Amino acid sequence: MSSRTIVVGYDGTDGSKAALQEALRVAGEIGGDVIAVFAYDRVIIGGEQHDLDAEVHQHGDAMLAEAAAAAQAAGITLTPQYIEESPASALVKIADHHDARFIVVGSYGERPLKGALVGSTPYKLIHLADRPIIVVRIPDTD
Repeated sequence: MSSRTIVVGYDGTDGSKAALQEALRVAGEIGGDVIAVFAYDRVIIGGEQHDLDAEVHQHGDAMLAEAAAAAQAAGITLTPQYIEESPASALVKIADHHDARFIVVGSYGERPLKGALVGSTPYKLIHLADRPIIVVRIPDTD
């Protein structure tokens, strides 16, 4: 692959912060850029849907601004991308569209059975993506 674009899932959690740092590090090494994706799998709940959508969109914008600030501090070009879709599907879609070299996501170190049953994003990506996936574990704080 000749692309130097790296797609990273970012939602402000500790796992996504670790993933962003790794994506920025790799982008710096290969002279690449980063697309930070905030994905929201919309759930229809009735009359308060508009309020929920507005809150999630506001949160997503804030998280993407946080990612952009981290990239700017690292001297890396970052493009924010907000998408209403399941995180794994959204990451694959964006990576395919931009012919990204890698997809980077964070993990909380779920055991394989839990990941398979609950459906963690890293587990889903392994089965959906046609490109390398970098899964970054949250650093131990002990």
